Amino acid sequence: MIEYMNFLKKAYRLIRYDNERVKTIREISIKNQQGKLLAKSYNPLAKKLIIFIIPGVDWATGKDKISGGTISIVSLCEETAKIKHIHDSEVIMCTWREDHLFLKHTMFKNQTNVFRYEQIATYFTELEEILIHLPEFMINHITNRLTSKDWTFFQRLEKVHINIMNQNIRLMPDVNIIQNLLQITPQVTITTAHQRYCTLAYRAYYNVPIHKFSVWVSPEQYQFNKWAAKKELIVVSPDEHPLKEKVLKKLKDSINLEVKIIKDLTYEQYKALIAEAKWSLTFGEGLDGYFVEPIFSGAISFAVYNEQFFTESFQGLRTVYSSYEELLSDIVEDIQALDHRAEFELYQKEEFDTCAQLYNYENYRKNVEAFYKYEYTFE
Repeated sequence: MIEYMNFLKKAYRLIRYDNERVKTIREISIKNQQGKLLAKSYNPLAKKLIIFIIPGVDWATGKDKISGGTISIVSLCEETAKIKHIHDSEVIMCTWREDHLFLKHTMFKNQTNVFRYEQIATYFTELEEILIHLPEFMINHITNRLTSKDWTFFQRLEKVHINIMNQNIRLMPDVNIIQNLLQITPQVTITTAHQRYCTLAYRAYYNVPIHKFSVWVSPEQYQFNKWAAKKELIVVSPDEHPLKEKVLKKLKDSINLEVKIIKDLTYEQYKALIAEAKWSLTFGEGLDGYFVEPIFSGAISFAVYNEQFFTESFQGLRTVYSSYEELLSDIVEDIQALDHRAEFELYQKEEFDTCAQLYNYENYRKNVEAFYKYEYTFE
């Protein structure tokens, strides 16, 4: 038995060594490719640079992460690159140091290569200005790991602008941490994904300018199927909630309906799935992609009203409940009442129009342009 245990320990060490060796070889290869891409794509003598920081890939699998936040950052980067005539800057996307490296997101369509933050100071030798867009959940991680080299780099620049991409108000760092960023530079801003937390009250609370970006979501990006073309399918967000199992069990027991939790899909596969679904249910923040995108694909969505994300215009919607207890009580009855062509299409249009008032590509594009013209929503 002892010999067998020793054998297992030795085998585990060998496997771990081989895995680490594979990771090391992979990262060396990625670094080499990043160096070549950087030299091919960017002017090393650029005076102005805009940086979007993105999380690295999963350490265990080496796969990039797909989420609404990730897609949103990549979209903002690509929209920014389109308007160089406004900001006159090079635009680049980077992982922060210690994050697992990768070259490009593969789980959704995009045109953006990913580099390393460490490459910036050594490659762009003539920089005078930088603007760094940081995801809200990475602020602590990044500021705690600033080195003397970072400070030296910042000090040699004429202008440093840090923008916090507030895509989820619940992930925002403490206001004191945001104020600490002012020790790096006096130019700190916040951009938001939702109207609900782009307000004068939040401008006063954080004491820095706030601007609404919104997100890339807009009706024309989705395949819209009408009621007759839909499957008897409800798609469900992967978020956890104490009442989730009860809700899903009630749906399965009460209605002839396929219940499918969204997971392990590329973004294009997800979009194809929601085009087939008649219904959608989110257990996330409410006004999220699992709510809005199925609506733009012709589905009816269900959620619980969350005042941190929903605007008041959603309070009158039949399938936006005041609590999860109300959702559990009423969702089956509401599906049965709405599952007739006339009733379905009338209410679906009400949801669609409510979402379309907030999510519009042209407005999104104009919001991005306004930011780089320093025309903030709340200066």
